[in-house]
Amino acid sequence: MLEKYYISKKDNTDLNVYRCGFEECIPEHSWGPGVRDHYNVHVILSGKGCFIVNGKPYNLEAGQGFLICPGEVVSYKADLNAPWTYSWVGFHGLKAEQILKRANLSSDCPIFSYHKNDLLIESLDKMINEARNEQASDLMLSGLLYQFLAHLVHRKQVKKPIVDNNTGAARYVSKAVEYIEKNYAGNLSVNGIANHLKIDRSYLSTLFSRYLGIAPRDFLINFRINKACDLLDNHHLSIGDVSRSVGYEDPLQFSKIFRKVKGVSPSKFRNNCCKKP
Repeated sequence: MLEKYYISKKDNTDLNVYRCGFEECIPEHSWGPGVRDHYNVHVILSGKGCFIVNGKPYNLEAGQGFLICPGEVVSYKADLNAPWTYSWVGFHGLKAEQILKRANLSSDCPIFSYHKNDLLIESLDKMINEARNEQASDLMLSGLLYQFLAHLVHRKQVKKPIVDNNTGAARYVSKAVEYIEKNYAGNLSVNGIANHLKIDRSYLSTLFSRYLGIAPRDFLINFRINKACDLLDNHHLSIGDVSRSVGYEDPLQFSKIFRKVKGVSPSKFRNNCCKKP
């Protein structure tokens, strides 16, 4: 069961709710790899699953939660036998990063724990209930968001996050993602990544499937295309410039791959989705 509510985006404000919701996931339900353009906090109510940020996996369960920061490559997947149920809130604003730092949460430290009867859950439930109302008050939602984050800042740690290192296997994935981030603009291939890590290509594919739920080739393509989308916002760059900037020397090949991933050509994406100069 999924409940999801979007609230109108308000720019240049201290703190605003962008979206919130609740989901009871089916076994192995997943999202990503992908990025968000706002902060997102998930609170796990029951069950368990795996959250992966920039290739680093965390096995999590009820009593824990995770933060997604804007622009970070993340994915998450419900457990096969005990799929998780979670509530979440997405938000943005000038004070968001500052408040999260007070809660000791960041892209490098994205996991937190909470008590079963924590007021954190109560404030998030109130937020979702308010959002169900078509006449939901922006002020009320912002107030509840401040309350939720205040509880997050003052929470007591009851569990440490479980990082799945699996005898170094997860470290290979993390290093592969880091290598892609640094070299995606060059002549990078899956063979090149495997050679850099000094492991077999088929083993690399197995690890990506296990931890990220995607083949390394598809991960590399998605990463490049997401970078291309950002560059297309710069109208001073030609399609060829964008193509070469994300590792495709042939603009025709780039356009073909872009259309396959996004459903439209780079030019159409620029015209429809990017800011006008």
